[in-house]
Amino acid sequence: MSILYDKKQRTYKHWSTLEDRELLQLREEGLKYREIAKKLDRSPLSVEKRYRKIIELYK
Repeated sequence: MSILYDKKQRTYKHWSTLEDRELLQLREEGLKYREIAKKLDRSPLSVEKRYRKIIELYK
């Protein structure tokens, strides 16, 4: 007997320079991670982690 289930494949989509700029601009405008995630077609967690990484790099 086998059990079938959908397995969500984990994929990593690299961030482009343009996406980084857009992320920074949208945060500057006051958008929340959830809102930015929808615009950039990414998860809110991914957006938050990327934002924190960018900020850390430019400290």
